[in-house]
Amino acid sequence: HPLSQTFFVIATQNPVESHGAYPLPEAQLDRFAMKLRIGYPDRRSELEMLAANVGATDWVRSDVEAVISPEQLSQLQDHVANVALTPAVQEYLVDLGRATRNHKEITLGLSPRGLIVWQRVSQARAHLRGRDFVTPDDIQDVAGPVLEVRLAGDFDAATRVVDEILASVAVPVFR
Repeated sequence: HPLSQTFFVIATQNPVESHGAYPLPEAQLDRFAMKLRIGYPDRRSELEMLAANVGATDWVRSDVEAVISPEQLSQLQDHVANVALTPAVQEYLVDLGRATRNHKEITLGLSPRGLIVWQRVSQARAHLRGRDFVTPDDIQDVAGPVLEVRLAGDFDAATRVVDEILASVAVPVFR
């Protein structure tokens, strides 16, 4: 059935080294917008989690409150979609995407879908910073999470490759 505009999925992935875990094919990875590394909570947070679960009979928390309505989320998505990119910034983004296709350590470069995702995540970053336009800094700041989901290998190698790609393309200069 049709999904709402505000529908999205957050998925977790066990390390490939884990028993029964298998890497996703590139075509499936390309459907994800970003790869975020959340890490473990700090000690105090873990203690609070344990205390909150004493006497709990299920894993579902009933005290979670919505922070935004579906209507507000839809409006926010519309605002983000309308954050502007100058032609120079779009050319910069395209050149970065094309650089992934020519990098010696990347088997399969950024797809057109991935390029669109990178643009949208950059627009969201600009919006969160209170701007109605994208800068090269926005594109660079989200490059890691957007590209790493599409790069095979370990975290350190992916970080290095992203840095190499960013360094390989001239940043547009605005006066």
